[in-house]
Amino acid sequence: MQATTVVLSLVLVWAGSAMLSGRLAARKNRGVRRWVVLGAALGPLALLVHSWYPARYSPELVLCPQCGKPLAVRAVACHHCQYRFPAVDVMITRAPVDPESRRSLASEVAREYGLPYADATRMLEQLPVAGFRHVMPDQVNEYVRRLEGFGATVSVVPNQPTPA
Repeated sequence: MQATTVVLSLVLVWAGSAMLSGRLAARKNRGVRRWVVLGAALGPLALLVHSWYPARYSPELVLCPQCGKPLAVRAVACHHCQYRFPAVDVMITRAPVDPESRRSLASEVAREYGLPYADATRMLEQLPVAGFRHVMPDQVNEYVRRLEGFGATVSVVPNQPTPA
């Protein structure tokens, strides 16, 4: 009789560990089924192990206004339907004449476009040129300040969203 009680209490502890592991996994964005099995196999030890596991990162998502699929908050375009969110280009309308500032500005343009410094220098000869392309509206001030810090005169030009 006493052995049956011990076995029954062990089974309840292991089952409770499996259930609690599943709940912890759900809260931490982890695989619930996997942790329930571990909880059933390892019992209270699984709860100890799971308490040390961090929560899995889950990014903030928004829905694409065109196709309704989830995207990252900072996405500039939907990779499902190619819808481009409303954004702006920060255009350089006048480059500085100071050689040091001009070199810094050319380096910034080369970095933005991913091209050699010489090509960026040629681009700055044919103004206006986009210093930063497809900037989200809440980031415009940061990019304008960056370009004006090099001595450039800039203007902000809205992009046209792609038609449906």
